[in-house]
Amino acid sequence: MREIYFLIFIFSVVAAKADDRFGKIGKFSFEATYNFGKIIPHNNKFKAPVTGFTHTTELSFYKQTLGEKAWQRKLHYPDLRGSFSVSCNADQKVFGNAYFFMAVAKFWIVRSRFVDFYVRAGSGIAITPTHFNIVKNPENNAIGSLINSVDQLRLGLDFKPHPNVQVGLGVSFTHYSNAGIQKPNLGVNIPALAVSVRYFIKTSKDLKYNRDKFSKPVKKNEVMIKFGIAISEQNTYGGPKFPTYVGTVNYARYTSVANKILVGASMEFSQAAYDGIIFYENPTKYSPTAMALNASLFVGDEIVLGKVGLFFIAGAYVFNPKKETPVYVKIGFNYYFAQTKNNRTKFFIGSNLKSHFLVAQFYEANVGVAF
Repeated sequence: MREIYFLIFIFSVVAAKADDRFGKIGKFSFEATYNFGKIIPHNNKFKAPVTGFTHTTELSFYKQTLGEKAWQRKLHYPDLRGSFSVSCNADQKVFGNAYFFMAVAKFWIVRSRFVDFYVRAGSGIAITPTHFNIVKNPENNAIGSLINSVDQLRLGLDFKPHPNVQVGLGVSFTHYSNAGIQKPNLGVNIPALAVSVRYFIKTSKDLKYNRDKFSKPVKKNEVMIKFGIAISEQNTYGGPKFPTYVGTVNYARYTSVANKILVGASMEFSQAAYDGIIFYENPTKYSPTAMALNASLFVGDEIVLGKVGLFFIAGAYVFNPKKETPVYVKIGFNYYFAQTKNNRTKFFIGSNLKSHFLVAQFYEANVGVAF
């Protein structure tokens, strides 16, 4: 699912300009959504039975941005919200129910008085009480832990039969897994059809979008350095957990106050690989330290929502002695919490998920500086 998640960046760039002619504006609203889908066995190792459909109900709370910040105007006044979902799977003994808590951003592609076309992306926490247990639930080799991450992408249309009511139709794709922190971890993927009803608490002609022009970025060019650590369980269920250390440097070019493109390099050191070589004394082409390393180059994009940056990168290994999949993707966020007086050097913390195609490798927590 992470591989297609970059669509949010494309759609946010081409989104059509919002306009007061599109009807009365409502700042706060609630939405109820029903998703009808089915779990897809996306890997030949996926052994859990899938015999029926998944029914997911969602309750969301929206806040419509009106352009108070420059990034809101540049991104054409996105909706921001939080949501809670209950996903009921057909194979209850194996998958049970999943509970999602997500933060969501909704970006407009085309708007009119009668219908809107949008892309919506969400990310958060998935609670899965029914997961793999070597005795009680050995069939579920997709989810190995109670706490997981969840990501969702939706494309849809919102119809406007009444100033306070919208009816939506769309397609969604949901993925949840624990990113290798606890085995097994193939993850669950659910494509679905979505139907929603949205109610605006209050709409008014007095609310207006801020049309002020936004200034150009303070700087065009930026260098970012960050250091991260990831924890993952190795080999088998209940096995030991090892850290992976990650160092990244990249050049960023601001294309606007709300977006920058990224080009950089990354290096990882796997403690699990190093300890395994030392313990088993296996002969290798390189030294144990070199065998535990990999290096890669990447390109990406980051949407800047005030102090929060949402990024997607795609990378390829240039040194990879463990012969892993040659390409990967990362999606995550940076929170820019401090900066110097010259307004050019910023410190940040962040997190991202790394995956090879549809299989997550690890979550990385990091700290860094941009100057």
